[in-house]
Amino acid sequence: MKKNFILILGFSVILTVSMSFIPGDNQDYKKKEVPKEFVEKENPYKGDESLKMIGLRNFNRHCVSCHGKKGKGDGVMAKNMKVSPGDLTLPEMDQYTDGEIYYLSFIGIENRPDFLKLIPSEEDKWAVVNFVRTLND
Repeated sequence: MKKNFILILGFSVILTVSMSFIPGDNQDYKKKEVPKEFVEKENPYKGDESLKMIGLRNFNRHCVSCHGKKGKGDGVMAKNMKVSPGDLTLPEMDQYTDGEIYYLSFIGIENRPDFLKLIPSEEDKWAVVNFVRTLND
């Protein structure tokens, strides 16, 4: 009887912990803190339609594995992450300025690849920001 209790308890703990890593289920929609300089940072390429394909290409190359093809936080790597990569399609994304999205995409998130080096061009980085803006339209 004690052995069964321990097995059930162990299974419950494993299930609870693994469920907390499911994208979307542990989302904290509290707005992330961003340094003021990025809150106020202007997007020099805002509305530049010529960058649409560059943004899509870079998103597909660098972001899809965690955020998923539609940006819902359900990429193939998301299930292996301790913290959900986040659903970029949510209306809450409208709370962020382009500068904040830039910061959170390239600088301010720990345990992520160094996208400042992987996407060295400023134009390409802003193209990703512009693309992310289209995900919750």
